[in-house]
Amino acid sequence: MKLKDYLFAIISGFILLLAFPSIVNLNLSGSMGFFAFFGLAPLLIVLKDKNSKQAFSLGLITGFIYLGGAVFWLNNMKELGVLAFPCWLLLGLYLAFFTGLFALLTARAGLVFAPFIWIGLELLRTLLFTGFPWALLGYSQFTNLPLIQICEFTGVYGISFLAVLINTGLALATANKDAEAERVRKYLPLAAGVFLLCAVLFYGSLRLKQLGNGTKEKHIFTVVQANVAQPEKWEPAYSENAFSKHEKLSESAKDISPEVLVWPETATAMYVKYKPEYLYRLSRLAKNTKADLLIGTPDAVPDRDLNIAEAYNSVLHLSNEGKPQDTYAKIHLVPFGEFMPLEKQLKFLEKFTSGFNKWNAGKEPVVFTTAKGLKISSPVCWEVIFPDDCRRFVEKGARYFLTVSNDGWYGVSAAPYQHFMVLPFRAVENRISIGRAANTVLSGFVDYTGKIITTLGQNEMNTLSASLNDSGQGLTFYTLYGDIFSWACVLPALFGIITGYRFRKGNNG
Repeated sequence: MKLKDYLFAIISGFILLLAFPSIVNLNLSGSMGFFAFFGLAPLLIVLKDKNSKQAFSLGLITGFIYLGGAVFWLNNMKELGVLAFPCWLLLGLYLAFFTGLFALLTARAGLVFAPFIWIGLELLRTLLFTGFPWALLGYSQFTNLPLIQICEFTGVYGISFLAVLINTGLALATANKDAEAERVRKYLPLAAGVFLLCAVLFYGSLRLKQLGNGTKEKHIFTVVQANVAQPEKWEPAYSENAFSKHEKLSESAKDISPEVLVWPETATAMYVKYKPEYLYRLSRLAKNTKADLLIGTPDAVPDRDLNIAEAYNSVLHLSNEGKPQDTYAKIHLVPFGEFMPLEKQLKFLEKFTSGFNKWNAGKEPVVFTTAKGLKISSPVCWEVIFPDDCRRFVEKGARYFLTVSNDGWYGVSAAPYQHFMVLPFRAVENRISIGRAANTVLSGFVDYTGKIITTLGQNEMNTLSASLNDSGQGLTFYTLYGDIFSWACVLPALFGIITGYRFRKGNNG
């Protein structure tokens, strides 16, 4: 391979990385998302006439810079100690593998199949080994409201498809074609991509006008960001201080008259259901504020000897009369951070993960019903990055998401921004409004059009309130049928890969 091939692969990686909040773009403006529409093109251009090994190598380079760069925040996790860098390196290489595989398969099938192959691999990344759909290409468009309205049909994958289609058109347009008919033909994919982009933008603009202001009745929600330092969070000596911070902030929101008050993930850092004093204080808080409470808290199931048999990362719901109602236990746990995969085989890693909590997985989605009849679900932390998981809450009846999180693990980094940027997509996919209560950064609200209403900044200790309403749209196509679009993309991808392989084999024979 030539030096130009490597340079183009490197350039692709950096341009794609710039499309996302990163160390050079630490905000939620989305102003650099347009890079996603041409960042992949340099890689696609140099894939021509490459064999499988060469294509995979180039894709791996692009992928490691793009996706490895996106998760560079893993190095900020002090709990990992000296393992932080090796863990980042392994995760970066794992994610880069998918881009390498994309390049290999695209070189085999032909560029026209690139959008379908990309979506098939994004879907695979969402499902494989419990899934890690972080920084999917479509997420780069999180502030482009007209564009992302199509997600109520396709999910975020529809935006990824469109971005890769434009990139493919640009790559094909650079091909050397001598005959006049061939020169015309090489611009057809780009023209088709631009036409589809305009059609999606036109639909989105009409849809935003059609959605209007939703239902007339609005409801006030308040999220609490107490900014509890991560090293102190699980220290028993600081548990009272952390609880009091949340309690005082919640009391200060009384004048706003919220219908629901939300504390972030594991805000109590104790089994509050088995602590009568603290449960009483929560009950009193609910009565004083006249608000339903959603409290991020550990939960436990005791055995006969009253020892902890099972422990859950949970959200506890108390009514505005202070009575404990339902509890939701996080279903989709973080591997190595919340449970140990292949526990027997990887037992030697336990000493390196001692800084994390080990939880049992919850069994099913839960929909809370507030005193005023609101239907609310509370996906916990990274559960919101899984589109299919989230739609199941809505399918079960939820009309609002009040998600709880703790991104304090990652310090000042791109992680909270990349985490927050998925919320506009969950909102549009299911036509629901979303609130986010976080421990240290980016508590905020997103309405059902995907518009980010307001957020709290890094290490800001405060409450944040917003008036939200129901979209009045009922269940969307995506809520009802899930990832049909993505799975449909797998079929032409497989067709291209198989026929491309046969064609090459025939030529070699």
